[in-house]
Amino acid sequence: MDKHYIITVGDYRTKEGRYFSLRTPFYRPLNRALLRIGAVWNKELKCWLLTYTAENWRQLQQTVVPFGSLEVVKKTHLPKPIIIDAPESVLTHIKSYQSMLYARGYAQKTIDTYLAMMSPFLTAFPDVSPQELTISMVNDYRSERLFQKSNSSQRQFVGALKLLLQHFENPIDPSLLVRPRKQKQIPKVLAPETILYMISSTQNVKHRLILSMLYACGLRRGELISLEMRDLDFHRMTLHIRDGKFGKDRLLPLPQSIVPIVREYFRFYHPQVYLIEGMPGKLYSGTSISKIVERAGLRAGVVFKVTPHMLRHSYATHLLEKGVDIRFIQELLGHTKPDTTMIYTHVARKSTMSIESPLDTAVRFQQSTNPPDPTNSREAYDRLPTFDNSRPPHEHPGSPSLPMVPAPLSPRGVPPPPTSHPSKPTPPKPTPPKPTTASSQQSQSRTPSNESSNEAPSSGNESDSNS
Repeated sequence: MDKHYIITVGDYRTKEGRYFSLRTPFYRPLNRALLRIGAVWNKELKCWLLTYTAENWRQLQQTVVPFGSLEVVKKTHLPKPIIIDAPESVLTHIKSYQSMLYARGYAQKTIDTYLAMMSPFLTAFPDVSPQELTISMVNDYRSERLFQKSNSSQRQFVGALKLLLQHFENPIDPSLLVRPRKQKQIPKVLAPETILYMISSTQNVKHRLILSMLYACGLRRGELISLEMRDLDFHRMTLHIRDGKFGKDRLLPLPQSIVPIVREYFRFYHPQVYLIEGMPGKLYSGTSISKIVERAGLRAGVVFKVTPHMLRHSYATHLLEKGVDIRFIQELLGHTKPDTTMIYTHVARKSTMSIESPLDTAVRFQQSTNPPDPTNSREAYDRLPTFDNSRPPHEHPGSPSLPMVPAPLSPRGVPPPPTSHPSKPTPPKPTPPKPTTASSQQSQSRTPSNESSNEAPSSGNESDSNS
């Protein structure tokens, strides 16, 4: 599977001159090619710098052809919420910070995220310039505003803040800005039968195609939104993902089961540019895709909230359970590091999930050595002997050779009171004597007294003769 790299190009200007700022994935052949045309790696900016000339631009275009393509970062205006909420003094710093991010060649989504985090931070200290910020101010803001945020949001804030302080030459030591420890959560995976029911129970053709593409190809939500008509090749049965995460392209096999759904989709919809469109020629809403997946999960009876990324997790996990090599799954998902793909080994049933419990092993061994009565169709735990708690253990037949089953729990989870010990039987309570009368004494004199209550009652002939 061929790799296609995206090299983002920015415009970086300093007192020394003007440069192309190049941000590329780590790939040694590409790095050597950039060195040959005169690019220099800048450790502070963490990008390549190439002198801004027409000749260098022509050489750069020719150099990247075997590796991928160039993407020129176009500067956009500040978002309206930032312009409305931030005061004029803060807007000046935010615009300078935005220009620095564009000069370093950061992706547009990263720039939007960093601006959305630094704008309220600087607005909280309107009378303090970024050069005068102290570590106590930063800690107070983090403890008051960020402690309820997610772990990833707090880590992104630290990364954005370090760039801000470095840009304005703040004396705070970057080592004092500690990121919270990254949480290691296993992905949530749905069963194949659940996903099939989610797709089949969806009546809208477009919604059915969205669910099918997310699971059949393991796409991210943003990759599905930006998928164009030209990216589907029905002759080679391939799917071209352009400008994925970290600007990487990749080719995916187009499943055969997707073709009938796509043909049915084209009967009712006529997209112009993108495969999934809202308005003609416009991108589809990512929030709408999330709601479609969530509603499909509710119809399937899933108790937790289903997100589009769960279908991607299920795609990778099910491939791993089928025996697909982890390196191929890494290529299909577009992961840079294999460690990112290895997380699916924790939820695959062929890994630790397939380890048998010692209790299951012991029960299976006991059933193999002492098989139950074949006429009895109860489950394994029902085949074990049970005991009547109202009787002492020594009265159960065959009790020495059978295990003792615990008493059943009451509705509150508390076992019932234990029965009396067999060695100390509880004596019966004596009944109080009934008061004797004259009539009762006469009846007792006419009725023969039995020596023992255990003797059999007399027959009807004997009673007649005695009477």
